Amino acid sequence: MRLLDAIEMRRAYRAFSEEILDRDTLTRLAMAAHTAPSSMNNQPWRMITVTDSGKLDALRETLGGGNYWAKKAPAITAFLTNPAWSMTLGGREYAFFELGMAAMAYQMQAVSEGLYVHPMAGFNVTGAKKVLGIADEDILEVLMAVGKPGDSTHLNEKHLESENSPRIRKPLEEVMAYDAWHERLRPQSKG
Repeated sequence: MRLLDAIEMRRAYRAFSEEILDRDTLTRLAMAAHTAPSSMNNQPWRMITVTDSGKLDALRETLGGGNYWAKKAPAITAFLTNPAWSMTLGGREYAFFELGMAAMAYQMQAVSEGLYVHPMAGFNVTGAKKVLGIADEDILEVLMAVGKPGDSTHLNEKHLESENSPRIRKPLEEVMAYDAWHERLRPQSKG
């Protein structure tokens, strides 16, 4: 499979099976993230994969209402970083960029294994950090639900439609230019 094909297959599906994932599979996902590039080899990402039923239930309680579907996922992985763990150059903190590369590598491995993986921003950060024992100064950036494809009948109408709709991306010319900035790249105001 061409890499671009795999990237295009990646989608934030919500219809998870509750079937338990084995540790070898979850370790491969973490290994893919672990191999992501980082400045000066700092590797400023940290991942906590939660599968213990009690801990998973507690973490699920921190999810926002719109992420009801993630409560079926048999594993949730937390991705965190701290700017102090990586390079800062000219006021630019690279830890977040590097964490993003690791998170994408994780997702690509999940896709290659036939799994669904869905990054989530809708959660109570303070509560999730408490459940996971993460220090106040460290930044819990995203939670990712991961699991095998499952039944979609529990999804609300909006999510069911999203699950089955074509994947729509902005035209490439709205997000990419050659050689210099073009005003067509500026997002339209939402006001």
